[in-house]
Amino acid sequence: MPSKSDSFKIPKNWPTNIPYLTTPAYSQTLNPTHLQILRTRSTDSLPLPPNNPKGPSPLVKITPISLPSHPAYGQSGLFAVKDLKPGSFILQYVGEIHASPNSNPDPESGTESNSKIIDPHANSNYDLSLDRNHGLGIDADQKGNEARFINDYRGVAERPNAEFREVWDEGRKERGMGVWVLGGKGRERGIRRGEEVVVSYGRGFWGARKSDQSSNDDG
Repeated sequence: MPSKSDSFKIPKNWPTNIPYLTTPAYSQTLNPTHLQILRTRSTDSLPLPPNNPKGPSPLVKITPISLPSHPAYGQSGLFAVKDLKPGSFILQYVGEIHASPNSNPDPESGTESNSKIIDPHANSNYDLSLDRNHGLGIDADQKGNEARFINDYRGVAERPNAEFREVWDEGRKERGMGVWVLGGKGRERGIRRGEEVVVSYGRGFWGARKSDQSSNDDG
């Protein structure tokens, strides 16, 4: 049974059936070459702020969705607990770092890609691509942190107010994904206290799910 001190590491409204992570977990699908790629900083990564808390974020909270017109009605979303400035960091997207079973960046392993291998993360609604060229992703379906509750903006707002961007954790010497407040023209206000943090899942996400729905309807 968790102690009182442990209970403070779990954010309010966190589901009891999902392990809460403060640092990334690693899938057994990662081989030494995957790990080397994961621990080599890319040119696109932004530095993870050194004051990033290892635990519940003080900037956002998980909130059940009670509005019937909301696409995630009956589920939860992530809401700002204070005003967040444009371009500022919100929190890291933490989950299980994994590699596609059909990706093999290690030419010396002698293992050939097998397109028939089923990817257990392929249908996850919580899987973010970290490195498409090498099949690396971060999946928060079975374990993760508050960032897994960020909803798509469609049906919620006119446009997204946040985005996923790659980060570099200098302390861990590791690539990851973070959530940042969108800035630029028309977004000078940032995210106000009480507003839901929403991103664009991208056309690929919705296109894949429309295809799945069509297959189910045909069946």
